[in-house]
Amino acid sequence: VALNNESFAEAARALAARSLNASLNSNDTERLALAFRWCVARPPTEFEVAELEKLLKESRQCYESHSDDAMKLVGSTKVQGYSAETIAAWIATSRILINLDEFITRE
Repeated sequence: VALNNESFAEAARALAARSLNASLNSNDTERLALAFRWCVARPPTEFEVAELEKLLKESRQCYESHSDDAMKLVGSTKVQGYSAETIAAWIATSRILINLDEFITRE
């Protein structure tokens, strides 16, 4: 249910922008680990990072071949130096992060 909630969509856009703007982390792996830590307050396992990298890569490929969908998802979210397709891939990945049970329940 949360995955399609508008407030979660806005939160995913903000998390994606924050992740892409993280100046200390210059590659996707480091950015994903940082975003994961922001969401669940612990570092990700190697498996978790690998799955997030796979999701980000697949999302990027999808949005590169469907740029209209990328533009719709991105909306007014702008991150200097990144294409709409890249931002959309990060939004899609961020939506998964904020819909993790560990994020929602904070056990």
